[in-house]
This record gives sequence, structure tokens and C-alpha cells, in this order.
Amino acid sequence: MLQARWYRPLVDLIFPRICMLCSEPIVGPDQESLCDSCALDIRPTELRCPCCSAPISDTLAALAVASKKCYYCERRKWSFRRAYCYTAYADKAARAARKIKQPTCEPLAIEIGKRIAGWLQTHPPFLTHTYDAIVPVPQHWLRRAALRYNQADVLAIQISKVLQLPIRRHWLYRTRWTEKQGTKTIEERRTGPLHSFDCKPRKELAGASILVVDDIVTSGATAHEASQALRQAGVMRVDIAAFARGVGVYQQKKTPPEPAVG
Repeated sequence: MLQARWYRPLVDLIFPRICMLCSEPIVGPDQESLCDSCALDIRPTELRCPCCSAPISDTLAALAVASKKCYYCERRKWSFRRAYCYTAYADKAARAARKIKQPTCEPLAIEIGKRIAGWLQTHPPFLTHTYDAIVPVPQHWLRRAALRYNQADVLAIQISKVLQLPIRRHWLYRTRWTEKQGTKTIEERRTGPLHSFDCKPRKELAGASILVVDDIVTSGATAHEASQALRQAGVMRVDIAAFARGVGVYQQKKTPPEPAVG
């Protein structure tokens, strides 16, 4: 890699690396798109739901572990087994999550994908050898034709390289155009992706274990619908890997919300 070369300092003099979050110069050899400060601020969440990966307080962590679900997902029946989200959607991580949706920020998505992969390798519940393939959450073909970029695909490529798992993009596809989820309420996010994915049955899917990759999980509706399409086509188990886990408006509340059904 370029940072390991002796001429890295010379290249930096001519084409200095700039942090894609704070625009400060990058002086360390280990980052290409994040300065040391921003890289330090974007780190794995310590306390999380063992099922949906939502960030939870230390007072509720024991309850979540005991019940295997938290108050964000305890009354929801997910079609995926569990989610592995690298960090919480907040502060610099939230800014990074928004930026990697832009084609011009693909280098940042690549670096984040490597971080996710490295974290998964050392995260005890995650076992690479139990998966048969990686499936990135697809875009509708019109959106992909317009942007020619899919951040979930960029993340999946980096995870695939590190974990040495094949990517199967053609196993899952969008059946209809859905509006962007970023400006919607939690309830709107839950209904927007309904029946928006499909997967044609094939012999490779029968009894398979799939890791679906996306950039952000908030309501969990997209992950649920994508997983459900794969399960209906014969897949035995689906897990989710994502960069950030958000909980919408509930994230700012001091007390847990009432469990939502659906």
C-alpha cells in the first residue's frame, strides 16, 4: 500500500491528504481519508443490543443480554438473526455515514469498510467461517444508473477482501423505487421499504448463511425486508453488517420509548 512506501512523505508534500470530515491535514501513515482525531472519535460502540445492535445504556445492558433483545426491538420479529453495527449514528460517525452516500466520498467508504471488516474479525460473536457469501443491499436500477455508485457495495467489497467471502450481488434486487429514508420518521421508515426486495430461488441459496451489508440501520425495515426476501428464496440464516446504528428520535430521550409493534 502507498502509505508503506518510502516515498509517502514526498507524495504528501505534493498531494497532501485531507481529512474528509474536518478538512485538517492527515499526518499519520495509517489513514487515507480520516485524520487521527476523527479516526479516534469513530470507534465501535461498547454497549449494544445483542440482537439489533442498538446503543444502550449500561443500566439496561444486562437486561438486553438476558432477554437477547432491547427495548428498541423486543416486540419486533426480525427476519435476520442479528445485526453487527460498527458504531452509533451520532456526532462524527453520523457525518461520516452521510458523506459515504456521495460518490465523491468513496475513499472514505473504503476506509470505513476496512474498519468494519477488522472489527468483525475481532468481535467474539461474529464467526466468518459460518457464512457462505456477502450480499450488499442493492439500489433500484434507475438510481444505480444515475449515480453509478452504491455505498453498500463499496463497504461489501472491503469486507469481502478481509474476510475472504464471495460477494453475490445478483442474489438480491429491488422490485420498486423507494424514497430516501434519511428525512422520514421512524414509522415512515418502517413502511417505506415494504415488499421492495426480491430474490429468485436458486440451488446456491438452499440452506445458505448470508451476511447482508448496508451503511446504516435505523428502523431496521430495510434490513428486515432484504433478509425476508432471501429467507423466502431458501436462505437458512441472514445476519446484517453495517457501519452505523441509529434509533431515530428515540436516541435523544432519557427514558426508553414504548416498544413498537411491526
